[in-house]
Amino acid sequence: MNARYLSVCVASLIAMSTFPAASDDGVRFLNPEGLFKPSTFSQVAIAEGDVMVFISGQTARDETSKIVAIGDVQRQTDKALENLRIAIEAIGGSIGDIAKITTYIVNLQPEDRFWIGKMVKKHFPKPPAHTLIGISALAAPELLVEIEAIAVLD
Repeated sequence: MNARYLSVCVASLIAMSTFPAASDDGVRFLNPEGLFKPSTFSQVAIAEGDVMVFISGQTARDETSKIVAIGDVQRQTDKALENLRIAIEAIGGSIGDIAKITTYIVNLQPEDRFWIGKMVKKHFPKPPAHTLIGISALAAPELLVEIEAIAVLD
């Protein structure tokens, strides 16, 4: 896919949207007409900046590598999101610079999406594009969640 075609597609999505694109530090979020309007994530994130940042999957490990909140997936999710904030702030960014997250949950259940959505809303001023994936295991048996991110900085 060439850059001109992609630009036309993005411009078309923006033009078709009745939702104004929310903006925060070079990342605009929108929910185009024709797609459902989620309250806990954005369907599209448009990044405009000079530097793309790819943050490795964050888990419920503290700075000493100790896994916290063993057995509690919600507290582990909170810690993983806090670790994302620490990572982006370490390079001079903010949580608002994160355009996309991918969340991996061990033994994901359909109803889990509700508390996960609340967690994302708690940590992000505007919900980023978000993919939620259920998996059977992570790198250590005590880990129940891992969240990776893509951010854009000016």
